[in-house]
Amino acid sequence: MASKEQIGRKCPYCGAMFTYDEYFCRACHRKFTDQNALDAPSSHKPEIYVVGLPKIGITLVLSFIGVGLGQFYNGDTTKGILFFLSFLLISFGYIATPYNSQIFLGIWIVAIIEALYTSRKISRCERSYAGISYPFYAELGLLALVAGLHILTGEPNMVYLAKLFPAVALGMG
Repeated sequence: MASKEQIGRKCPYCGAMFTYDEYFCRACHRKFTDQNALDAPSSHKPEIYVVGLPKIGITLVLSFIGVGLGQFYNGDTTKGILFFLSFLLISFGYIATPYNSQIFLGIWIVAIIEALYTSRKISRCERSYAGISYPFYAELGLLALVAGLHILTGEPNMVYLAKLFPAVALGMG
């Protein structure tokens, strides 16, 4: 039985096959600095990880549903918490000003614009993205619980829902 001759070498970074005359890997686009060590088994871990990027449309829908959700989806935990808490403080009257309704809608609109701007920067690779923040799931669960209770029991009433969901407040007039 004839032995098969290897027609290439393995990339030490990703393990892809390449021919002997190539000086970079076509799979991971890395340059080979030490040509003698190319046949050695790979002990290198990749330096670049592929993470799913946030979608701008999903960011828009989430920001429309709840203040801070778009920021949490983009991985901005601090911004999301600040938007959500300031929105709740204005919404439930803990901060009383003569312009509560304007501030209420202003926070919501600024949160939507900021989330879209950040999502756009992430999708253009102008900013790093670490993934969805954990408070995203807490806020989404809270809003789903309140909406589910309203659908099943009729409580809380629409006035209370308008304090949590800005779109409901716009619909009520």
